[in-house]
Amino acid sequence: MKSTRKLPYCATALCLASLAGAASAQTSTQLYGLLDIWSGRSQTSAGGPASTVVNSGGMQTSFWGWGGIEELGNGLKAVFAIGGYLQPDTGMAGRTATDALFSRNAYVGLQGSAGELKIGRLLNPLFVATAQVNPFGGSIRFAPLLAQVWSLPMGRAVSGDTSWDNALSYTTPAMGGFRFAGYTGLGETGFGTSTNNIGATLSYSGGPALFYWSVQRVRVGPGLAAIGRSEQKTGFAGGSYDFGGIRLYASFGTARSHAPDATARTGQIGMSADAGKGKVLLSWARTNNDAAGKADTKRDTGAAGYDYFLSKRTDLYAVIQADRLSTAETAKTYAVGVRHRF
Repeated sequence: MKSTRKLPYCATALCLASLAGAASAQTSTQLYGLLDIWSGRSQTSAGGPASTVVNSGGMQTSFWGWGGIEELGNGLKAVFAIGGYLQPDTGMAGRTATDALFSRNAYVGLQGSAGELKIGRLLNPLFVATAQVNPFGGSIRFAPLLAQVWSLPMGRAVSGDTSWDNALSYTTPAMGGFRFAGYTGLGETGFGTSTNNIGATLSYSGGPALFYWSVQRVRVGPGLAAIGRSEQKTGFAGGSYDFGGIRLYASFGTARSHAPDATARTGQIGMSADAGKGKVLLSWARTNNDAAGKADTKRDTGAAGYDYFLSKRTDLYAVIQADRLSTAETAKTYAVGVRHRF
């Protein structure tokens, strides 16, 4: 039954004032996200026998988010975003059971002619850089570069999370295609400020060319010791160039760890080519590992795929991947999947 109860005058006036203020401030919010699910044969070298699976996050990790912008006047805007990951194959929240509710992003910030300032939990710009300079994009499972750099089953060359807690970042406006971002994640541990993470990324986008250069030093996060002075310094450079229907990719990165002492060097080349209503994707990456007191190893991972676009928001994909650690046998993965953006 529809209620006929009237609000008191003062409450009505406050509501009208709030609505008027919201209209004049030109506030907008949006719910957005992506669902990606795949099925097939999954295997990694030295990772045990192959499994037949239905898994989440083939071409991209599934996520959801809610964000907004408020016009403050004189070109200044307030921005916010909160969002997390999910696993549509099981309905579980997060990438793993340890993920927080808003594990992807949770920040507020300001945008203006002088750039953008954000504070909260933020996507790591180094992760964004690696996702931009390979043909498989942000696929931690199928992109050979991301699999070797960020995936634990394939060695995880880079420590620290793909998003940082207690973070602050500043990004300049684009100047001649160049943009610079400086960022830090405050450790907030019993070791004080010595556990802060810091990083910087320079990017260029102009015409057919795209380039990223990124460095970071991490002292807190996944892959780092919970006690003692453990750190890793990473340098990464990569780019792509579109020759008209064919885009070539290349990248190289070095991650040097202390306590335990180890060095990982990762190179990658790739290509995407227009084919009908989709793209053919090819990529190969190698990581050379040198750890104190252990034999040197190398990992080679190659992938070939086809991404078919049903619409701007929905695509179907098929991927074949071969992965081999120098101390183990070759593992093969075959997958078909669907990705939908909303």
